[in-house]
Amino acid sequence: MEIIKKDGKLEKFNSKKIKTSIENSANEAGIILNESDLIMLVQDIEAKLLKIREKQLITSSYEVIGVVLSVLKKTGFKQVIKSYIKF
Repeated sequence: MEIIKKDGKLEKFNSKKIKTSIENSANEAGIILNESDLIMLVQDIEAKLLKIREKQLITSSYEVIGVVLSVLKKTGFKQVIKSYIKF
């Protein structure tokens, strides 16, 4: 999958960046996420993006942010959302 960045550049989707962003946001919110939580969140995010973009396989950074926020809310990590929005 590829992602259109905010500056318009196209680059390969990197789930490690999502994981790092979520982990940093959780830490800033004072929440410790273990490795299995992070893996589960990233896998859920990737699955949703693939379902949304099953044929195109191109998404935008804005769509990724929306999916991340949705997954955090759905999985009970609402405290992380406020911090994630800052990043």
